Amino acid sequence: MNYLFLRMPIGMFNWCGVKRLSLMMVLMTAIPVSAEDLNLSSAVNLMSERNPSLKMFTFKHSALEGSSFTASLKPALELGVEAENFTGTSPYNGFSQSEFTVSMSSVIELGGKRNARMNLVATQSQLLEAQQQIKSLDLISQLTRSFIQTLATQERIKLASESVQLANDIYDSVKARAAAGAISDAEVKRSFAALKQAQLTLQSEQQKLESHKVILSLYWAEKQPQFNNVTGELFNFGEIQNIEKLFSDVENSSLLNALISQQQLAESKLRLAQTHSKSDLNWSIGVRRIEETNDSALTAGFSVPLFKSKRNAGALIEAQAAIDQSVSEQQIALLDLYGQIFEIYSLRKLGITRFDTLRTDVIPALSAALDLTRTAYQEGRYGYFEYVAARQELIQAKKTLIDTAENILIYGVEIEQITAEPIYIENPQTRGNNS
Repeated sequence: MNYLFLRMPIGMFNWCGVKRLSLMMVLMTAIPVSAEDLNLSSAVNLMSERNPSLKMFTFKHSALEGSSFTASLKPALELGVEAENFTGTSPYNGFSQSEFTVSMSSVIELGGKRNARMNLVATQSQLLEAQQQIKSLDLISQLTRSFIQTLATQERIKLASESVQLANDIYDSVKARAAAGAISDAEVKRSFAALKQAQLTLQSEQQKLESHKVILSLYWAEKQPQFNNVTGELFNFGEIQNIEKLFSDVENSSLLNALISQQQLAESKLRLAQTHSKSDLNWSIGVRRIEETNDSALTAGFSVPLFKSKRNAGALIEAQAAIDQSVSEQQIALLDLYGQIFEIYSLRKLGITRFDTLRTDVIPALSAALDLTRTAYQEGRYGYFEYVAARQELIQAKKTLIDTAENILIYGVEIEQITAEPIYIENPQTRGNNS
């Protein structure tokens, strides 16, 4: 049987803040694509246009624009009206002895509070961009995994169809020998049951494919898939960067960038807290009307809160602790990402070795063994169980080949999700068809 191939080449990709990312795989090489087929490039474009999760960041950016406008405002002016010495006891039972004051007051901010507020909003915007990049990477990775699973399921359907055909061949051979009186009817019934089980497996894989297609379509908010099949190269893995380069890329990963932005936000909060240690100057100026003498006079005043620095000490300790915590989180995350990269890289390398062994050694040997067993069974030299075992071993080996290829591609997706960088150093070469 022939298999499709999934290619993951180097590419420049900029979507929702994701730069230089090759998770978007080119899947059309040497494969005719009909209007009813879907490749990963089209799937990613559909998701970028319609996925509602990404639209949330538009609203959050708008909210930050409002916060930025508010942070840039200077202290407001206040208009005050004050009346004294009226509606009391004689001689203040009217307004003849009253005094009215109309004043204007505000605050003179000291210590750079306005700039600190604006800087805080700016760092919040940087953190939001980092969070948007993480979300975009996560969605792309989820979509790619779902696409790979769908592609692998299509190959399992082909394999299940091959299994049904082999089971049917065995059933025909068993019936022929039973008709000749060489074997009992029990073997006929066993082979019939094996055929039905193979058909059930095919139906199960077909149902899984329909489920995968629905899950895939939901990424661009469609409940009913508008495509028949996905297209790609499942058995094409390519060469990736060495482990040292991947370790280097981890230091610029989206998670660490978000943690760095979190640290910058904490530093901005510290600077804002430091400005609050500097007392503001409250001022007022106005005009007082004295009814008793029919005169007017200017009034002015100012006030300064006392011991502001001492009262703000707790906020400074809290802000500094947040910075220290963010630095520690970066160190912990970096070590954790190093471990993840090493584990995934090793699993991918082991998977490729396993795939090559299955493709070049195991499957050809089992295919030859099945042919020999079929001939020996028809000649009466082998029994039914040897014939069935040879078929099952071949089918299981081919299924393992598909599973291994699926895992290898998913490992590549996971590495690129962590590094947010293209991991392939050259366009992968076709590894060859399997039959």
